[in-house]
Amino acid sequence: MIIFLKISPKAYKRAQSYTNVVGLWEGKEDCWMYVELGEEFEYISHPKDDPNTDFRIFRGCTVSIAESKEDLKAGIVATTLLNQTVKIYY
Repeated sequence: MIIFLKISPKAYKRAQSYTNVVGLWEGKEDCWMYVELGEEFEYISHPKDDPNTDFRIFRGCTVSIAESKEDLKAGIVATTLLNQTVKIYY
């Protein structure tokens, strides 16, 4: 399974292997994630991708999920997932 994570343009540009990002889980209202990115690998576009959106993909990520941005800022997470593949975009 690939987790789609919407992040800010600034965070997207700074993201690299083994750094952290915070964003909104695509398709989940008020479900925020703190992600410790793993290794970035080459993204191969998919025919259903929006041509106006850039994507990057990382494997081996640790994902902490919170119900709200406020919970995430306070360090309150509902669950943590290990060794996930995360596709980021803005």
